[in-house]
Amino acid sequence: MSGFDFSVITPFLEKVMDTDQMDIARSMEIENPDGSTGQTRPDVPIYSGVPCHVAPVNIDNPDPTTVDTRPIIVTLLISCSIYVDLQNNDTITARVLDKDGVTLITYKGIIGAPSVMQSRQEIQMIARADV
Repeated sequence: MSGFDFSVITPFLEKVMDTDQMDIARSMEIENPDGSTGQTRPDVPIYSGVPCHVAPVNIDNPDPTTVDTRPIIVTLLISCSIYVDLQNNDTITARVLDKDGVTLITYKGIIGAPSVMQSRQEIQMIARADV
């Protein structure tokens, strides 16, 4: 018995699910024009506006003594196309958008290694919510 090829539904999933966006930044070694080596800044995106789906997995439980404390810490599950270049330790800025593309909330954090499936990849990120 052969399994179902989930990759055939990838275009549908991307169109319906990927209504949010993320910017991806990473520190990596580069060669400068003078031939020396340097590092990219981990806060400067190498990819911007990448379509994705952002879903909270766990949100801070309010503590009555710290309820007004910022930032709010959230665990997120971000899913996107398998073709997005994600690597362990990337810095992600994820934006949840409404139907008109207006940013509702922004999260920023560092991701672990992506989990790749036939039609999607997922990353978990512990993030700070800028509200």
